Amino acid sequence: MQVEECDEYILGTDALELERLRFQHQVWVRAAYELFERAQLGAGQTVLDLGCGPGFTTFELAHVVGPSGRVIARDISARFIATLRHECARLHLRHVEPSLGPVEELALDDGSLDAAYARWLFCWLADPAPALERVARALKPGGVLLLQEYVDWGALRMFPHGPAFARAVQAALASWKAGGATIDFAARAPELAPRFGFALEHFAPRARIGRVGSLEWRWIDTFFRIYLPKVVERGLLTQQEFEAWLSEWEQRAAAGATWVQTPTVADVILRRR
Repeated sequence: MQVEECDEYILGTDALELERLRFQHQVWVRAAYELFERAQLGAGQTVLDLGCGPGFTTFELAHVVGPSGRVIARDISARFIATLRHECARLHLRHVEPSLGPVEELALDDGSLDAAYARWLFCWLADPAPALERVARALKPGGVLLLQEYVDWGALRMFPHGPAFARAVQAALASWKAGGATIDFAARAPELAPRFGFALEHFAPRARIGRVGSLEWRWIDTFFRIYLPKVVERGLLTQQEFEAWLSEWEQRAAAGATWVQTPTVADVILRRR
């Protein structure tokens, strides 16, 4: 299945990134279910998965709402949507509706959604207003927008301190800024909620720390191995600095007595007034 990709993600959409996303989903799937339960998602509801990627969370939502419900899965990547369509056909999931296009251009009937969910979508949008406005209109009164977004990406650090790792984090942060991303989007939730007709119902950070070999460690490992070479290409990290990170990281991994603190994510529930 080959699909020409016009709008690449920041990490691409190739087979390597597909597997990275699959693993990343497993790292965070329990947190997603905890948010679903807190918001009381359930059978028969109509839910929007914003920025669904290849659909790993889409399938979780499909289980939650059941065959009597409906999941609309929206993404800008033709390759990811093709992957999702293929899997839906293979699994005979008729209540999932893949939708290709920018989230800012999503057209839904007013009051047609019970809930919408996004994980690490709004942090990449230069202007979140168009997407927030469309989602707010599409939600029923009392419907919810569930977000799992970064509130402090710069919290990423190594214990004991690793200078090469700290430099890599600094370069990644610079790349988000240079690309126009609002990486710590969740920090804006209290400000943005009333502007779009939402009440901020739940706002809580998720700070995770893991030792060498943990899910947390492997999550950062897979991300940096793919992303840091792109930061080098953009001139925000030198090749020597990348090699210093890699050497330091692998030495720490071999020794075993190192922990990594991941970027802090916030669980957010916005309820439509």
